[in-house]
Amino acid sequence: MSLILEQLVAGRRGFRLPLLDLAVAPGEVVALIGPNGAGKTTLLKTVAGLLPPLHGRTVGAGPAAYLPPPGAVSAGFSALHVAALGRAGRRRWSSALAPDDLDAARAALTRLEVADLADRPFDRLSSGQQQLVLIARLFVQDAAVCLLDEPLALLDPAHSLQVETAIRALAGEGRAVIASTHHLPFAVRADRVLSLGPDWIESASPAAALAPDRLRALFGVETTACPCCGHAVS
Repeated sequence: MSLILEQLVAGRRGFRLPLLDLAVAPGEVVALIGPNGAGKTTLLKTVAGLLPPLHGRTVGAGPAAYLPPPGAVSAGFSALHVAALGRAGRRRWSSALAPDDLDAARAALTRLEVADLADRPFDRLSSGQQQLVLIARLFVQDAAVCLLDEPLALLDPAHSLQVETAIRALAGEGRAVIASTHHLPFAVRADRVLSLGPDWIESASPAAALAPDRLRALFGVETTACPCCGHAVS
C-alpha cells in the first residue's frame, strides 16, 4: 500500500513547512534534499508520527519506522541486540527479546554482510557499521514505510555504497522509503527527489530536480557538473 500525504503541513515552534501532497509507492526510494535548516528532519518525524502535523494527515501505509542521523543512537548493547530491538514492539505484554527475535536480527545482519559485528558493542562500531546495524533493525521491524534521516552522513565511500545498497534492499521488499540526504549522487540514483526549499516543496525526477537551475534555486550555488559523475552540464 502506498504512503499518502494529504494536505500535510509539518512544523513546530513557530516554524512551518509548505503544504505537501505526496504519494510514495511500495518499493520506491525518494531522496529528500534541501539546505540545512529547511525542515527535512521535521518532515520525516511528522510522517513517522513522532511530531503531530499542523494540518492534513498521513494515510495508507500503516506504521512507519524512523532512522535518526548517524551518531544519534548510542548503546553499549551488542550489535545483535540493537538490531533485534526492532522486534520489541511485537511483544504485547513484554518488551523482552525472544530467541526468534535474535534469529531474525542475525539473519538481517548476515543479509547486509555484517554478521561478524553481531557480538561487538554497538557504541564501539564505526559510523558506517552502526548505520548498517540500524538498517538491519529496520528489516526486522517489517514496517511498510522507512524514513531515514541523513543515512549517508559521516560515511566513507565504501560504507556509503553498502548503506545505499541496504536502502535499495529495503525498497526491494516493497517498503516505501524516504531518505534525507546532502549526498547528491544518492539523489541521482533515487526514483524521485523531493526538494525542500525555504518556502516551497517540489517533487520531480532526479534529472529535473538536480538540474543546475533547480540546485541554484535550492542551495544558492552555481553547479556546472553532474552531481553523480562530475561531467560538465549546460
